Order: sequence, then C-alpha cells, then structure tokens
Amino acid sequence: MIAVAQLKTEKVDQLRAQLENEIAIKAYKEGKIPFPDGSIIVALHWTRVPSEDNDKVPAGPFPGAQSFVVGSPVNMQVMVKDSKRYAATGRWGFGDFKDGNPADEAMHKACFSCHEPAKDRDFVFTRYAPF
Repeated sequence: MIAVAQLKTEKVDQLRAQLENEIAIKAYKEGKIPFPDGSIIVALHWTRVPSEDNDKVPAGPFPGAQSFVVGSPVNMQVMVKDSKRYAATGRWGFGDFKDGNPADEAMHKACFSCHEPAKDRDFVFTRYAPF
C-alpha cells in the first residue's frame, strides 16, 4: 500500500487505498517519473461511515473525536503501464470494476480524461506516503 485518501464531495464520501506492484513502488521511492512499463496501480474505494463503537475509545483523551471506517465497497480501479499497448492514453491502460465485474468500455475510455490534470505526474494522482 502506498497511500490512503478520502474523497468527499456533495455526492461522494469515500475512503480509498492505493496499492502498487513492486515496479511502481520502486519508481515512487526513487522519484522516477514517468513510471516504467509494468507498473500497476490499484485503487480500492469504499463508502466512509461513522463508527460509534470507535468513537467510544478515544473519548477520554480526545473528547468529541469522531471516527470513520470503511463501509460498503464502491469499486476497484486499475492502471497498467504499457507504452505500446496504451500509447493513446498516456501509456496507461485503465479499468474499473464493481462487484468483481468490469465496467463497460465507455467507462474505461472515460478514465483517461479524468487523469489528464495529473499529466505532469504521469497521469497519477496518488502521492507516495512513506511509512
């Protein structure tokens, strides 16, 4: 795992975990952009829900604390770096899965346009969170 994030809008409140294979992790650690072919990034998304049980634990040292945990799964998104196969989409292939099933082709094609604002980071939003 390379990072954990929260996405919150008026319509969405999600917790997200980003996982990578060793090729991508090595590139992150070395600050190597663009990512090399063979890099794989997986994002797991869940709804974010309050946890009353967890709120009880920090109540003493942290009065008024609110705790949130993962709720139901939303989807899994995948990016695969292959310069030859995905030349038209920044050298990345994109996939989106819900309940273990792939989204339709239109959804997969829409992924690249969402990643274009991160072009200077090789179309990757996630920043490495070393531990």
